[in-house]
Amino acid sequence: MTRYLIRNLVLASIISFIGLKQPVWAADANCGPFNVAMYELGSLFYFDEAKGYLGIDKDIIEAVASRTGCEFKPFLDSRVRIWTYLADGTLDMSVSGIPNPEREQFARFIIYFQARNYLLVRPELAKRLNSLDAFFLDPKLRLAVVKSFKHGKNFDQWIDDLRAQGRVDEYPDIDAVARIFRLGRVDGLLSMPVVWSSVIKRNQLEGKVSFLDFAPDDRIPHGLILSRKRIPKEAAERMRQAVSAMQEDGTLEKIFNRYLPADIVKRMMPSQ
Repeated sequence: MTRYLIRNLVLASIISFIGLKQPVWAADANCGPFNVAMYELGSLFYFDEAKGYLGIDKDIIEAVASRTGCEFKPFLDSRVRIWTYLADGTLDMSVSGIPNPEREQFARFIIYFQARNYLLVRPELAKRLNSLDAFFLDPKLRLAVVKSFKHGKNFDQWIDDLRAQGRVDEYPDIDAVARIFRLGRVDGLLSMPVVWSSVIKRNQLEGKVSFLDFAPDDRIPHGLILSRKRIPKEAAERMRQAVSAMQEDGTLEKIFNRYLPADIVKRMMPSQ
């Protein structure tokens, strides 16, 4: 059995109840069932050997189901395939997506947090880097990124410039990136606070990485991704109102506080 098939069997057993809680709005034929593609990434969604699947995205989906009466059917897939399916109009929705003009052609976004990337390098390299330009100007340095990820206005052009020099290696997920970094095959990677804690622990990188904040003005919005082709406007609006109410009554912040320090969570709450 493949990794995704095995994990999906576990996922089905853990969160098959989503959509069955008492809703704030009565369920109807226009609010599901919707297939929701999940992907493993840091504190957003991860597998715990003792407790099964946990994470912010799981809790968000559960809360939206409870408030709207919408029925969701989660399954696990890779980030690259998720975006392909959404663009093709063969997937209903996903989580923690970053909007851009191209993606907004085929999807609506309901934002529930904002974050920014940091450049992660070894401590000895960090001592001689004071900017992204310093990394770029050393032709020996290589960067690893996750395929299809957007990293914010201050990083994306820099990555494209490195890519033009053949200095960017792309991998299917953040753990693959971290493994390559640990093996010394690349010199840097990009990550957010919501991601790096569990990734560093899983890949035995504690004390072996420094976090460089070279994009302090970036505020990258992340949200539910709803297919324009497959999810009715009325259902999308129902979900949008639910997320807005969750932010107003503090539910959104409480969910994030289960997994992250309070000072980080405060900075991650979306602008109202």
